[in-house]
This record gives sequence, structure tokens and C-alpha cells, in this order.
Amino acid sequence: MPEARPHISVVLATRDRPRFLPLALACYQHQTWPTADRELIVVDDGDQYPVARETVAAVGGRLLRVPPGTPLGSKLNEGIAAARGRFVQKMDDDDWYAPPFLAEMQGTLAQAWQDRCRPTLLFLSPFLFFDLAAWELRRSQPHHLPGATLHFPRALWEERPFRTLFGDEDTWFLLDHLRRGAARLTCAARDTYLAVRHAAIPADRAHTWTHQKSGSRMEEYTRTLERDPRAPDSLLPAWAAEEYRRLRAGAMDPPPGP
Repeated sequence: MPEARPHISVVLATRDRPRFLPLALACYQHQTWPTADRELIVVDDGDQYPVARETVAAVGGRLLRVPPGTPLGSKLNEGIAAARGRFVQKMDDDDWYAPPFLAEMQGTLAQAWQDRCRPTLLFLSPFLFFDLAAWELRRSQPHHLPGATLHFPRALWEERPFRTLFGDEDTWFLLDHLRRGAARLTCAARDTYLAVRHAAIPADRAHTWTHQKSGSRMEEYTRTLERDPRAPDSLLPAWAAEEYRRLRAGAMDPPPGP
């Protein structure tokens, strides 16, 4: 059984995302999990917009620079190798993580540890897609497991790190560990995470994904999903809603601190 309040290492890989990274850092900064029991490691291989060390240090994080073009799996491995926590939380540089996110994830995993006593990989599911251009929410399908919410004991990574892939590294990490006997679990705190889709915003066209089954852009695919009737503003604090509106309009100002 893990200690009551373990140390969590948040690993965030980024590359040339100057518009979204400040908000990602603010998401970490606003987490309710005690500051003394968490750390942030940002792994950057950007060449057009390299991350400033002071920007990460301002929220209590550490910056690791790796050569441009480093595979995403390798970036995650570099970050975890430098981490001190017993548990690892993967975060993406362009999604929304509500303040209770870390606490909800670790609470779910701690309970599973008591019930199962076996290594477990945790995802948040179901979850919501936030279409920034349309300013609307869409509900995920039951089979969706967002790699941007992957939470696991560091000991699992020590047994089998991420493959050195440019994409789908989280899928293969899951499959590799399921084959080794680990369990897969989901956290049901749906409203604590939003998968932000923003390729329809002109300034962000270079950053999108293709849906594996349909072959369509993720923005096109998510608009076929059931719409959540709530407005995004109902799930976001006022400062975050304002920042997303600025991002939607193409602004680059950093969000406020806590």
C-alpha cells in the first residue's frame, strides 16, 4: 500500500507551443495536490520557440532540453529518468487539467492499489473534448483512453520504459505492460480534464492528429461525437476561460498566477 501522500512527478513534453504552454504551466501551478508532494519536469526539443528556463522555474518546475527532433517516447524517458516521484503523471502541453485533477487521479490509483495489489496504469475516462474554434464540448466514446492522462507507478517504467517512438508511445507503453501482467484502470472524474482540439484555429494548423480508424482529422472526428450541453465556461475558472478566448483569437499573453 502506498503512503498516504506520495510524491508525484508530472512530466510534460513540449515542442514549439508558445501559445499553449503558459496555460499548461498554469494548470500545473493551480493543482490542489500539495506543492511539497509534486514536481514538474518539462522536456523541450523546440527549435523555433525554445522554452525559457525561467518560465518553467516560475511555477516551480525544471526544464530539460533535448535535441530538436527527439522522439516523443525518448523525451518522456528523459523526463522520468530525472524525476524523483514514486508516481508519474503524464500531461500534454495543450490540454486543460482542472485543479483537482492530480488528487483525483492519485486517489483512484491508491484505492486500486488497496483492492488489487498489482501494478496499475490509470487513465481518465470518460472525458470531454473541447473544440476551441466551435467553443463547444463533445463526449468521448467508452473506448477512448487519453494518453494525456496516463498515471502510473515509476516502478513500472523502470521495468519497461516508453518505446522511442514519435507517436502512439502511450498506447505501446500500455500494451507492453498489460502483456507483463499490469492492470488498466480508469478514473471517472470526467470534468477534471478537457482534451483541447485547436487545429481549426489558423495559428495552430500544424498541430493536429488523425483519427486511427476513420482517417479523418481529430477535429472532424470529434464533431461527430455526442455534444455535451454545457458551455465550456461552466467547467473553467474565469481566468482560464478568458485565456482560452484569447488563444481562440490568436493572442499569446501568459495567464495569471494563482
